[in-house]
Amino acid sequence: MKAKEVIVLILIIGAGIFFYYAQTGKLDLNWEIDGHFLFRYKEFTFEETEQIEGPLPSLIKINNAHGQVEVQSDQEEKITISFQKIIWRKNEEQAEQVSKRLKMKIDRNKNQLSLSTNRDEFRRKNFKTNFLLTVPAKTKIEVSNSYGLVRVSQVGETSISNRHGQVIASDIAGNLTISNSYQKVEVAKIEADCQVESKHAPLFLEGIKGKTEIKDRYGQIKVEDAQGPVKITGSHSQVSAQNLATNLTIETSYKDIILLKVGPVKITNKHAQIIIDGAQGPLEINHSYGQIKLNNLQGNIIIEGKNMGVKARSIEAQKIYISSSYKNIELAEFKGETSIYLAHGAVSLKPAPLTGPIKVEGRYTDIKLFWPFKEKYPFEAQAKSGEIRWNLPAKIFKEEKNSLTIAKAFVQEKEKPSIFLATSYGTISVEE
Repeated sequence: MKAKEVIVLILIIGAGIFFYYAQTGKLDLNWEIDGHFLFRYKEFTFEETEQIEGPLPSLIKINNAHGQVEVQSDQEEKITISFQKIIWRKNEEQAEQVSKRLKMKIDRNKNQLSLSTNRDEFRRKNFKTNFLLTVPAKTKIEVSNSYGLVRVSQVGETSISNRHGQVIASDIAGNLTISNSYQKVEVAKIEADCQVESKHAPLFLEGIKGKTEIKDRYGQIKVEDAQGPVKITGSHSQVSAQNLATNLTIETSYKDIILLKVGPVKITNKHAQIIIDGAQGPLEINHSYGQIKLNNLQGNIIIEGKNMGVKARSIEAQKIYISSSYKNIELAEFKGETSIYLAHGAVSLKPAPLTGPIKVEGRYTDIKLFWPFKEKYPFEAQAKSGEIRWNLPAKIFKEEKNSLTIAKAFVQEKEKPSIFLATSYGTISVEE
């Protein structure tokens, strides 16, 4: 390999590494080129405190960068602001000079209090600023921050934008809106609606009384004890949910979905595994290139997709509908009118005593039915270019027309739910 080719290859690899770390958040693209990384500096902390008496504004806005914001309620009717300046310099004298120039800016009118800093006035920074506030309960809060923790608790309606930092919000007496990336989001005890938009971060939400809406990319989402409807829209996002009282809608891809004790569910997913244990209400899934595992469900089921396997147990429904291809379908201990359509796979059925008819149609599909013990149901099977195996002691009537074999049993049981199995280029087996 020539020297020029080696150099080009190194540049391509370097560019790939650069874009990977930038995309995943492991590379900070907002460098402050001021020499901080070239020399060894000491850390110095300076703090200012200010109190604001009534009449108090109903809204507090905090605009900060490269620092931390914490807001919590207090029983007193006043606002207390602690402004911390953490500065890196060679010695205390240099740090103190910076501290004197670095100011907290307060803009106040009747209904609003705005807090910010004069950070943009500094060419050479090497410092961060923290705001710590105590405010009256139910005060409305808006925070815009970056590269630091935002923690808000026991206040009113809250909006948080933290471009590259962790967010913790709890006991919010109103709506909550959060936008962040690359750092964890923790939400608990929200009295109204909650909306979160994030990427490349783990999200944990619990105890939301209103509706929940989450938009996410490349994250891990966990929702618990939500009383209102939950809608999750993501890409490459792992989702788990538990103890949800009402509608759950999920649209994501490439990562698993795990649900426990939920209400009505609607899922659109691909290239992943879906596991649901305990659901009350209808279940609707549109899925491809993955596996679905269901257990202990009550409610109608509609599952459609391709290259999708289904394994379900303990299902109680009025209607069950499954359509797929190239994977196997296994149902056990299920009740309700059941329709299954499968191409290039195998179907295995172990029904409970029938409460509705069963219909299975396959192409290049083997079908195996384990007959409910000592029950009699009108039965018909059709196999084109295939075989029918009847392994029960009861009589069966067969006829063959060209490449089509038709078998019938219990035809006199007309008042009971029926079983119809049909396939082409496959085998139908009925076992005790």
